[in-house]
Amino acid sequence: MEKIQNVYDNADFFAEYKSMRDGKINANELIEIPIMKQMLPELEGKTILDLGCGEGGMSQYFAEKGAKKVVGIDVSSNMIASANVQNKHQNVQYLQLAMEELPTLTEKFDIVFSSLAFHYIEDFDLLIKNISNLLNPNGILIFSQEHPVTTATIRVDGMAKYTEIDGKRYYFLSDYNNIGKREISWNIEGVVKYHRNFEVVINAIANAGLMILEVRESKASPEAIKLVEKYKYQKDRPFFAFFKAKKI
Repeated sequence: MEKIQNVYDNADFFAEYKSMRDGKINANELIEIPIMKQMLPELEGKTILDLGCGEGGMSQYFAEKGAKKVVGIDVSSNMIASANVQNKHQNVQYLQLAMEELPTLTEKFDIVFSSLAFHYIEDFDLLIKNISNLLNPNGILIFSQEHPVTTATIRVDGMAKYTEIDGKRYYFLSDYNNIGKREISWNIEGVVKYHRNFEVVINAIANAGLMILEVRESKASPEAIKLVEKYKYQKDRPFFAFFKAKKI
């Protein structure tokens, strides 16, 4: 097991991330979060664990929609500090905790939620088993991750992601079944993510005693495409994958 990664406490990385997210015109705000909200069950009176909560936007949203208690965890002290300033709520508690440390939590939850964080975790099978142990009977897990077609290809630096023929983009895909570590340049050099194909993800969910209720792949709304034209290419190569499962 590699050392737990915490790039969000790197000053340069965090500054770039804040600049991207604070502008609101990004794929998270325009594509990913709207789909996640559509997949949510009834929140009134529920206890919710928000994994990789970041600055707490969704944790606060859950509380405003009637959640009885929300616990947001993140490995980054920068994120937790921002959450406690920007998204405070009487029903929300923020903890600086890595997802690898989930067994230290003792309470159970009705919903476990995670937005674009699981691809940073090396041992996905263990993560899902730990989540299952924290869910109440019939509890719901909802998470998004980078789509396997975006994490798969191990590219030589500078190699194009696509070629264009007759005005249409054709995207490169390789290494899809080559599961494991990917080291990329994103805001800073050396950011580590982990590629898993759909087979690995779905079997991990099933082996943890969870029943898959819904799988979705990202598509951009007409409104999002008007704001960012390149989002029309989600029809050819989606950015994100979404999963909803129930403890049985």
